[in-house]
Amino acid sequence: RHDLKLPLRQTVTAGRRERQWRRREVSWRLAFDSLQRELRGEDSYLPLPAVPKHWLAGDFAGFAGWAAQQKALVLPAGIDWHTVEQQGEQRWHAVQQMEFVQHRFQRPLELWLLLDKALYLQEQGYQVTVGRFCDYRDSPRNWMIQARLGN
Repeated sequence: RHDLKLPLRQTVTAGRRERQWRRREVSWRLAFDSLQRELRGEDSYLPLPAVPKHWLAGDFAGFAGWAAQQKALVLPAGIDWHTVEQQGEQRWHAVQQMEFVQHRFQRPLELWLLLDKALYLQEQGYQVTVGRFCDYRDSPRNWMIQARLGN
């Protein structure tokens, strides 16, 4: 199931504004994660629900307040919001570096999965053809498998 979602993790069809919003959301989530670990004294991830977009239009302090409320955390006074937000940005850059390696192998893995599924269908008696139906920039899921039972 995870393998099937590989193409969906890409943002090839997203516009510039959408990519900027996504970057903000991820870096703010990472910043809040650093903050909650410090506040709780636990080095464990605390998942947040989907973020209503209006929280991303404001500032990080507002977002952190919303996130803390979701997890019943009390934020102490005197938090240096700029420093915490910078930590999130630094973590975002680190994640980007790690994902770079994954992205280098992602497309070959997707094609391997596609061909594996096509081979399985062929072994089950189907006539199989594999082809592209649109450009990759239009959709990262631009391959299709056509299968017909029998000769």
